[in-house]
Amino acid sequence: MDGSEKNLKRFSSAFRQDYHVHTATSAASALELMEKKTFQLVITDQHLPDMGGIEFAEMILSLYPESMRMIMSGASDKDAIIQALNKGMIFRHVAKPWKREDLMQNIDSAMEVYNLRVQNRNLINSLEDAKRNLEHKVIERTREIERQKENITDSLHYASRIQKALMLPEEELQQILPSHFIMNKPKDIVSGDFYWVSRKQERLIIAVADCTGHGVPGAFMSILGISFLNEIVNNLDHPRAGEILNELRDQIIKALGQTGQRDETKEGMEMALCVVDYRHQVVEYSGAFRPMYMVSGGELRVIPGDRMPIGIYGEENVSFSNQEVPFMDGDMIYLFTDGYVDQIGGLQRKTFKTIRFRKLLREISDKPLEEQQYILREEHEIWRAGKEQIDDILILGVQLFKKGLQ
Repeated sequence: MDGSEKNLKRFSSAFRQDYHVHTATSAASALELMEKKTFQLVITDQHLPDMGGIEFAEMILSLYPESMRMIMSGASDKDAIIQALNKGMIFRHVAKPWKREDLMQNIDSAMEVYNLRVQNRNLINSLEDAKRNLEHKVIERTREIERQKENITDSLHYASRIQKALMLPEEELQQILPSHFIMNKPKDIVSGDFYWVSRKQERLIIAVADCTGHGVPGAFMSILGISFLNEIVNNLDHPRAGEILNELRDQIIKALGQTGQRDETKEGMEMALCVVDYRHQVVEYSGAFRPMYMVSGGELRVIPGDRMPIGIYGEENVSFSNQEVPFMDGDMIYLFTDGYVDQIGGLQRKTFKTIRFRKLLREISDKPLEEQQYILREEHEIWRAGKEQIDDILILGVQLFKKGLQ
């Protein structure tokens, strides 16, 4: 969609042999088309005759949530586009002038995610039905489950790609968080560990979480966690670490219908969450059973979290603490789940242990980020020595600079 007939003709000519292309010169005319047809992808210019492209993307997100959304704009719209990406209003940003090959790759990616979402929705419905009925039909369904195993495995691979798509892809993460590395090593096809990054003015919010279980149950919880974090931070003008965890816990308890009764399941998550405040040059930290490590001047400091989860815990919900830690140029912070230290290996088949993990981080903290990630992977493989990985593994390392966000 573009206000220029000439631009629309050029676009249609470039892609009509590969896709069914419909064009509109305004948001109003585009909405009329969308009332009559189902569109997998909507590409809009940021500057429309009757409203802004981001405003239009937000409108169709509400009206047609399954349709993918992309915005074309020049460099002057960078900040607004980044905010729209953070809020999940658009899938991709296309810089003008566009190139056919690059744009086609983005279009193909959007169409693939659209199809994966539809397949994942069908998969989730199918798995929920299976979970409700499995206990009563184990014997009579055994043969049928075996026949479906291959199809479900294929679908789980699609679900894994959806889960990864919910977490920011590397190119977008690099814009928000330039100096970082991620070691993400799921135990199964889908993971119960996830990372989440967002930006709010001069504050950078970073989270690493470990959901109850791994595989499909953990993945379901991770989708809830990512969705709630997006909503919570979007609604807070001045987000603070402890405040975010308090609100997330309330949302999780409500969504899972937890009441604290003794016989109910205790789904939830452990989480390490920090807010990097560049204006005051401090890191706000709040944790649910997870610590944050900071290495400054070669010394490793442990900033502990609270000993309670994101979920129902005891009779009362005590507020999560909010710790403030000043930082210097080049300081490293590490957020991580427990899969790395709990891995069984070595000659005596013991866990890797926290003390060994801290020593390793202290030794590699002054190395380039890519090299840190490589060493962590190598040390894990050497320790595991071919033995089974027992849990999901996720480590996020971030190097801090006082110059702030770019």
